[in-house]
Amino acid sequence: MISELRHVISSYYRVRNAWTSGVKNTNDYLAATCLFEYLSYRLLESDRKDRLLGFRIIIRVMRRIFRSNQGIKCFDPKADELLISGTIAIQDRVTEYIKRSGKANLHSYVAKDVMTFDGVSKVKLLLNLLPFAVMQSFRAMFSPYRQGVALSIAEVVEIAYILHYIKVNKIKRVYDFVPYEIDSNFMYIIFQESGIEMVKVPSSGPLATHHKILLADEVVFSTPYHLEELQKFRDSFRVKNVLAWPPERAFQYYPKYKNEPPAAAPATLGFYSHGEWLRRLEKHSAYGGRIGEAEESILKYLGRYVSEHPHIRLIVFPHPREMRPDVAEQMKLFYQKAIGHERFEIAQFTGGTTQNFDQADLAVAAFSTILYERLYCGYKTLIGNMAIGEFPMNASPLNNICFRTYEGMSNLISEYSFKTCCPFFRANSS
Repeated sequence: MISELRHVISSYYRVRNAWTSGVKNTNDYLAATCLFEYLSYRLLESDRKDRLLGFRIIIRVMRRIFRSNQGIKCFDPKADELLISGTIAIQDRVTEYIKRSGKANLHSYVAKDVMTFDGVSKVKLLLNLLPFAVMQSFRAMFSPYRQGVALSIAEVVEIAYILHYIKVNKIKRVYDFVPYEIDSNFMYIIFQESGIEMVKVPSSGPLATHHKILLADEVVFSTPYHLEELQKFRDSFRVKNVLAWPPERAFQYYPKYKNEPPAAAPATLGFYSHGEWLRRLEKHSAYGGRIGEAEESILKYLGRYVSEHPHIRLIVFPHPREMRPDVAEQMKLFYQKAIGHERFEIAQFTGGTTQNFDQADLAVAAFSTILYERLYCGYKTLIGNMAIGEFPMNASPLNNICFRTYEGMSNLISEYSFKTCCPFFRANSS
């Protein structure tokens, strides 16, 4: 692995130099833009102000170096395809998705955030990493791009170990399930140099949120809107082939809706939460637009609407992170304040939100992949698009179901509340 680490560090310097060069259209430059100018989900909002962040990341990496056998699960030693994700928690779901949709025979699952570096001399690894890591830590102390500079300490050793693992196990194809992370395009450049194919799998949300820059051999699109965005970002979205797959969790819920979708409960409005209030409370990195403000505006609008239309039920479908017992009381207080009264229900249906699309006749949200999953299954859905300035693009059919004001939302609800799904989709298709 030591040779791979030296190669990755050398490539990092090359990419960093491309960022400050006069040539702004190379893959190196685009990868560097993501490394330094984009924000990562791996750090907290408060880390931006932490001058010692680089040194703290060194400590975190050292703990992983001396921890053993974690974060990589081998399925089939004879297979030649690898799946890279972030955490262990989603391993089963993501693996099943890739196997079903990509017809992939996976060798291993790699949880990049927690993986350890087994089979490598720990002393040699530290001796080769520490000079780079210490230098980056000092740079991060005074850099306006502190998070990106500091994170490179972990990123180079992770990419180097994955590259080493790929070579040892003769992997030919890699699925990247975290293409929104700032090192994803840098990792693609490293793998490309070694002749390894990479397929990137973005979420069903707008590419404009995280993927204006994307480098890959193939990319998976799970909503028709991605094809519209591809034209807009074609200068910085460099892929050889586009694959059309269903949304990530479709294999779990689509059989319920495939043949005869259950009729939606009449006179019901559903709010699908992204849990942004809790993300802010827990100081997660603020990334992806003013989602929290948009959600609070929508909840205020919905509270007003059901006050003016008392026959309408309002059901809040929380994000899974909001369902933790330790935040139950905070969640209730947040929604009471945001909606302005107590005339709403917190969804208590079994099976999760995707198994209960029929519990709301018309759903509303600001930002959530659940929106696109619901549309995929044929249920009426509205989008409060105050948060993402570039969404939807001009002339996109999605403009017909988006709103920015109370009047806009009210008019759409009034227009579609008493119509079945067929007229809704006929009126809003391209």
